[in-house]
Amino acid sequence: MKKTHLRWAVRGSRRGERGLTLVETLIAVVIGIIILVGAFMVAGQVLTNNRLANTETDIASLESGVKQLYSGQGSYNGLTNSIAQNAGIFPESMIGTGTPVDAWQGTVTLESGTSVSAGFGGDFAIQFADVSQSACIKLATFQYGSWAQFSINGTALYAPGNPIAPGSSPTTLASTDCSAGDANTLLWVVG
Repeated sequence: MKKTHLRWAVRGSRRGERGLTLVETLIAVVIGIIILVGAFMVAGQVLTNNRLANTETDIASLESGVKQLYSGQGSYNGLTNSIAQNAGIFPESMIGTGTPVDAWQGTVTLESGTSVSAGFGGDFAIQFADVSQSACIKLATFQYGSWAQFSINGTALYAPGNPIAPGSSPTTLASTDCSAGDANTLLWVVG
């Protein structure tokens, strides 16, 4: 009796050693693909968030660097990218091929307030060109209200005497103004 029982135990274990069926293999592959897609989506979002955080740091660094360079001079007349670049104001992440660029490879420009536009006022401006729509919307709220003026594609989102209409928000307005796809131009004017 004991031999028969042992024989069935050996047969049963051999059946378990045959491997996975085609259906089981396909299920494992599908689960693996779902996990990989999820990982890529999370990684992409993390990279986007890092790019935005670094850009906000770069903007603050530019503002601080220009103010420090021109401290005690009374004006920012003559401010250009060349002067700022020679003074080392641009963060290394912005100096690629020699021309300052943002994280989306759009041109970054520093100008004195008088050269930007008489209508803008302010002391100097930081301009980013070719910003993606999603980044444009997020950057529009960066230090909102602390600038002399902020505009998207030439439309002032914030300016003294230009309050936001009741029921609106900077994000809502930016969603409308960031309409140039991946070619939005953002202008922060420092007062």
